[in-house]
Amino acid sequence: MIVVHIPSWFPDADKPLNGNFILRQIETIGAETESIILHHSEADYKPPLPPNIHFHPVHYQHKKDLPLAYIAEFKKIIQKHGKPDLIHLHVALPLGPVAAFLAKKHHIPLIISEHWSVYQPMNRVSLTAYQKWALRYTYRHSAYITAVSQNLLGNIVSTVPVAAKKPQSVVGNVVDTDLFSLKTSIAPRVKKQILHVSTLDNDAKNIMGILHAVDALSKRRNDFELNIVHDFRNILAETYVRERGLDSTVHFLGRKTSTEIAALLQDSDFFLLFSNYENQPCVLLESFSTGTPVVTTPVGGIPEIANENNAVIVTPKDEAQLVEKLDYMLDNSKQYDSEIIRQQAKDICSPDVIGKKWTEIYHSVTANS
Repeated sequence: MIVVHIPSWFPDADKPLNGNFILRQIETIGAETESIILHHSEADYKPPLPPNIHFHPVHYQHKKDLPLAYIAEFKKIIQKHGKPDLIHLHVALPLGPVAAFLAKKHHIPLIISEHWSVYQPMNRVSLTAYQKWALRYTYRHSAYITAVSQNLLGNIVSTVPVAAKKPQSVVGNVVDTDLFSLKTSIAPRVKKQILHVSTLDNDAKNIMGILHAVDALSKRRNDFELNIVHDFRNILAETYVRERGLDSTVHFLGRKTSTEIAALLQDSDFFLLFSNYENQPCVLLESFSTGTPVVTTPVGGIPEIANENNAVIVTPKDEAQLVEKLDYMLDNSKQYDSEIIRQQAKDICSPDVIGKKWTEIYHSVTANS
């Protein structure tokens, strides 16, 4: 079987973490499937890939030329590899209309898998008239729809009603459960460790709410540290930490590799996520895979993976409640069974589990096409 993947988001030389969760999903697909990634690239960038995955860069000079560049490169793929059995679009915009056109022109079934939080009620109002049309066009020409959570599937249908007519299922994010492994024995530490990993986008991640809560909690106790891994700097957050005298409590660590994040999770007492909206955060699955419990909000798809065995739930934007939950977790994180937390994670996000789901969907769609 030949599958052409068209990811709207994908890692590149300047942003190696951009859409890396999409690449991880593609990598789970079995060796019996020949996967071809078709993605625009402004430089000669090729990610390291397994032997059954080929990368076809799409080069263009002007944005208006991008659709024609995809069409031309798709023709080269057919000439080199033969007609694909499926087109798999990862995130509907901006490349959905291109993928739908190629599917319609060549009579190839189109699968859409979605990760984007734009379908959330508070975000969909930002969609332009063109984007709304593009979504309708793309979903109308799809053969199957997946999303990383049931919550996101519901929001897709609410945003693009035509999607309700299509077969659909949940295929969650994938975690390297060998890398993100059970924490080993940890040497005694003077202070307990809390970890937060995000882009520091305050609208989504409410980093300022976290810092306000940590500031209040530091007035009660000084036996903890908050380590923050982040792709980008947040000057407002850094200034707040400095002005509130939290430099010895809050540490901005910058960007870290997956290996480094796994080690930090293994060395943490618990993970913290105080988001206003989410879909299915990879960082929660990574935390669970290391057997590390979390404090988190019940937004988006989080209630589908967080439960009494692995998490303490706090109401979004309720900073006073967050202070109480953090205070509780600092004293009780060791009560959680790390082996149970890890096993529940492996059952839903390991590469074998996700790869099997894709294989079943691919065979189902091609059998019905």
